[in-house]
Amino acid sequence: MKKKYVSGHNNRTQVGFAGGMFNPANLLIAYYMILFAAVADIIIKGKLGFTRSTRDSIFLANARGIYAALLLNAGGYYSPAFPNMALLLTQIGDFNDAITNVHLKIMGSSGAKRAAKKALYGTLLLALDWINNLSRLDQINAIEIITGAGMHINGSPAARKQDFEVKQGLSTGEVFLACLAVKIDDKYVRASYDWQYSIDNGANWVNLTSTQAAKTYVTGMALVSTKFRKRTNSKRGGVSAWCTPVTFTVQ
Repeated sequence: MKKKYVSGHNNRTQVGFAGGMFNPANLLIAYYMILFAAVADIIIKGKLGFTRSTRDSIFLANARGIYAALLLNAGGYYSPAFPNMALLLTQIGDFNDAITNVHLKIMGSSGAKRAAKKALYGTLLLALDWINNLSRLDQINAIEIITGAGMHINGSPAARKQDFEVKQGLSTGEVFLACLAVKIDDKYVRASYDWQYSIDNGANWVNLTSTQAAKTYVTGMALVSTKFRKRTNSKRGGVSAWCTPVTFTVQ
């Protein structure tokens, strides 16, 4: 904007800022407005950590984990409960059935699966909004509120980027285990995955069924604090060491 000058008694006042007279105090006001806006943005928020494009099995496991965490309400933050808990449970079941129907090659099952996943994702987003509202009202406990619901802190990596994760399944005594698939020279390779658990703080380990996929479900677990660990075995990479155990209380 072209600057104009107005002559007066031995002084000249610059006119600018949308035609208003320049005042150094305006700079101070602008500074505090910017500072306030920056501080206001530093609010702890959550995210789901996955999207509709996430692989169906992982998407379903995450949805089950969120439902189980909200139902468990371990920290007491989710009372009164998320209003759509019943709908969430129904949609999880619908999506699980839809996945099964696709595997059975039932006619129309692919479209039904997409619709079920979309509906479930919409309810999960409502749950996220509900959790973020609780967190906004209680920033001191926001991290616990978010992570306790099986969600993730906004700006942090998604859970699938962790080397090994343990989540509560939908049913009592059910646990979901997952890890990163084996990569060598930045390429995925065929591998098997060994899983173990211990209920005596690692004194004795129980073998679970090895899998060709980087995930597995365990059912019928005792409802106690349990350690889980995994290792991988590939032709090019050989047998890895057991990972650092993850302690998890089975519900």
